[in-house]
Amino acid sequence: MIENDSNAYITDMLLQPECLRRLRMEDVVDAVEPIGNTIGAYKRVILTGMGSSHAALRPLWLCLLENGTPVWLVDAAECLGHCMQLIDETTLVIVASQSGRSAEIVALADAVQSRDGKLLAITNDVSSHLARSADAVIDICVGVEHAVSTKTYLNTLGVGVVLGRIFLDRKLDDALQRTADALEHYLENWRQRTERLKETVGLPTRTYFLARGPSLAAAEYGALIAKEAARWPIEAQSVPQFRHGPLELADERLTVVILAGRDKIAHAYNRALHDDLTGFGARSFWLDVAPVDGPLTIPVVEPDTSWIVEAVPLQLLSVAIAEQSGIIPGSFRHLQKVTTVL
Repeated sequence: MIENDSNAYITDMLLQPECLRRLRMEDVVDAVEPIGNTIGAYKRVILTGMGSSHAALRPLWLCLLENGTPVWLVDAAECLGHCMQLIDETTLVIVASQSGRSAEIVALADAVQSRDGKLLAITNDVSSHLARSADAVIDICVGVEHAVSTKTYLNTLGVGVVLGRIFLDRKLDDALQRTADALEHYLENWRQRTERLKETVGLPTRTYFLARGPSLAAAEYGALIAKEAARWPIEAQSVPQFRHGPLELADERLTVVILAGRDKIAHAYNRALHDDLTGFGARSFWLDVAPVDGPLTIPVVEPDTSWIVEAVPLQLLSVAIAEQSGIIPGSFRHLQKVTTVL
């Protein structure tokens, strides 16, 4: 049993395994039926969203790209401004939006309709403008989320796992359920993990989350929620891009969390940067699956669901930073749950 908490952000975080279990692969298959399950039927595919919803589409984008699909990953604002010529009756636009009501998403849904494109909505609100405008709707089945994205991010990643398997005609099984079980076990000791993060990472000043490939989704998401939930500036970047300039920041003032990833070659390159940073005097933390459980380790799950669990230590780190800096984790000053201004 996971120990609960009165803070809404933490409560949402602890409900993530339960919400992930609601996401059944068979339901996603049924939901995409109106647009067909053959990605090759479309001349091009555009994946789009804003904020954490956009980040959550990265693993699906890379999965389709590696298999030869002509696919773009563009945030909804840029899609509205620069990508409209890509959209016609041969285009499938996959839009992820937890609310389905944010300003860019509403405008984009109308624009896709006007250009006769096919629209697949991934949303937590099946009554939203996005859902009503779509040709097919996938409900991420999260229920109410009170503040910073937690459950909606993980379940959007889960939908991406299923869509990748559907579009590429791969096996459907109970991988999401097994991942939920592993995540539930991981979160049973969430308070101890958070306290250990305070002890090991502390309250960093110059901070980067670094990754490559699908793991970059978690790095981008982690940096975003650190700003939202802890009001703490953390930057996300790919490991190779970091070597092209920001590496010069490396000294005792720099804190870096490197997400190891599951690809063996990428893993080796990422580890080389970790070793270099340590040699330069920076504080470099390695986030990986590990036999010895720690605050920046993740449970072993299927390779295509590891992107789901590796975000959770970064959620706990946002709590640790907020609590150390005297902030109620996940409390908003300027933001609203839904952004309604372009």
